[in-house]
Amino acid sequence: MPHVLVFAKTPYAKTPYDRWLAGTGIVPVLLTTTEFAAGYGHLPHVHAFDDYDTNQLVEKTALRLAREHAVTAVFARAEADVVRAAQLRDLLDLPGQRTASALAFRDKVVMKDRLVGGPVEIPVYRPLDSAYTALEFVAEHGYPVVIKPLSESGSLGAAIIRDEAELDAYLARPWRGASEIEVFVPGQMYHVDGLVVNGEVVFAHPFRYLNDCLSFRANHWVANLPLTPQDPVHDRLLKAARAVLAELPTPPHTAFHAELWITPDDRTVFCEIASRTGGGMISAMVRHAFGIDLDKEWLYAECGLPSTLGTPAYRPTGALCIPPSDGVLTHLPSGDEPACVKEVALTGTVGEEYHGGVKSGLFLAGYVVGGDTEEDVAANLENVATWFADRAQWFPASTGGTR
Repeated sequence: MPHVLVFAKTPYAKTPYDRWLAGTGIVPVLLTTTEFAAGYGHLPHVHAFDDYDTNQLVEKTALRLAREHAVTAVFARAEADVVRAAQLRDLLDLPGQRTASALAFRDKVVMKDRLVGGPVEIPVYRPLDSAYTALEFVAEHGYPVVIKPLSESGSLGAAIIRDEAELDAYLARPWRGASEIEVFVPGQMYHVDGLVVNGEVVFAHPFRYLNDCLSFRANHWVANLPLTPQDPVHDRLLKAARAVLAELPTPPHTAFHAELWITPDDRTVFCEIASRTGGGMISAMVRHAFGIDLDKEWLYAECGLPSTLGTPAYRPTGALCIPPSDGVLTHLPSGDEPACVKEVALTGTVGEEYHGGVKSGLFLAGYVVGGDTEEDVAANLENVATWFADRAQWFPASTGGTR
């Protein structure tokens, strides 16, 4: 009986691998976090780890299990697992994304080195290895600039530096390791999410961010709204995303999440792309809006199973992610959501102390929201955010804190 090794850094409710593979004859062998292990506890092959992202026993165990079960495929949908899965495929000569491809989608400098001079505009950038490089870059290009860790997701560790005082404050903090500095790009940010199977883009759609990816810094919500085909930037964004995929060493099967700006002077500018499904509630939104489960279809492609992808039937739908506030959560609204809410994901725990948002893809409460039109959905997203804010209750935080 064939086995697939799965790096499962998601809760069972989001990725029920056994249900997806039921009837296929393929058995999932899972490596997951201690936090999510209980949800997968009914499966026969589950291995849980503390400090999952950085624990190198994950790789050691993955190699042992892959050999022990003679796995025929490796599946990894989380950013933290992209490279470790690719390295395992290299080592065992398994099909799927290899390390060179994974780095091109994970390392922001490797990514832009491959794209610079291509059909999609790239902001001026430079690898950041010291304070001297930052000072030289600012002297040449001026403020504002953006500094990002090379391989994080969800805008974790990203900083917009607007003047010398903010640069001094950034430099005074501990060095975050390998980073990139680039010019700040003004404008509206969009994302294109989709799926590649057998080297062909079989699904892609552009979305607009409401608020932006750094809203969590101010403990503000962020939302995603699909564009209609009539939107003037709809086709431009799809063309840009396809051009980026063509320039990069895109694996034969992958989901993707690309971010681009449309600037005030109407340029399309690349931000970054990942060879995985989008974070937050994006996958759930796509499922409700188009009837497509990107993770399931991607898993099927990796396992060599026939696609269940049909003709998408679009329904106006958006996604909303609300980060925690500062304080102890004493009441988490649940059970009386507005009628426009189609799906709810609550990660908060009453009695837990929080210290604001951590990254754009992590949230206290996530919602899929519907409506008759995109305008209805946009209004409903704001209404649900207001509904939550009016009902969530917080007690002032202590000086210690847990999250």
